[in-house]
Amino acid sequence: MNEHLIIPENIKETLNNIENISLHLAELPLQAHPKLPQFDRSIRVLDIDAKSRQQFIYFRYEQVLKDKETGEEINIALPAPEWIIYKETWSYLRDNNNDPIELPLADSKDDLAVDKVKVPSYQYMLWLLKNSKVGFIELLTSYLDEFVKTNKEDLNTLS
Repeated sequence: MNEHLIIPENIKETLNNIENISLHLAELPLQAHPKLPQFDRSIRVLDIDAKSRQQFIYFRYEQVLKDKETGEEINIALPAPEWIIYKETWSYLRDNNNDPIELPLADSKDDLAVDKVKVPSYQYMLWLLKNSKVGFIELLTSYLDEFVKTNKEDLNTLS
């Protein structure tokens, strides 16, 4: 493609990195599988299907196991429960430390009564990305953490 150019070494390195980048969107580490602790485990995000008008995101992914010594992928089929964010899915508004923001209740007689601030997940994700509050991988990591907490039992089963 660029054979007609005199390419400096630093640009060659960048071009090689682009050419050799993995084609999945992200690979995020998980805790070791309880029955297979000898392997490193991760979630590999393969596709994201986002529908803005419907405020819907579907993540297609796979669980990946790698030998801790060789790094070789192990071909063991692991479950992949649906990872979907619907229009009705809510997230907690988070501060700069990624902690949920808690505020006092409006109609409470107890001054110590608080609750977490909720926002629509799809719109919050867009706002975070569009306002450079978080990078793409950090956003995926945050939502993956919640997904794993919710689906831990299913993710840890063996077929």
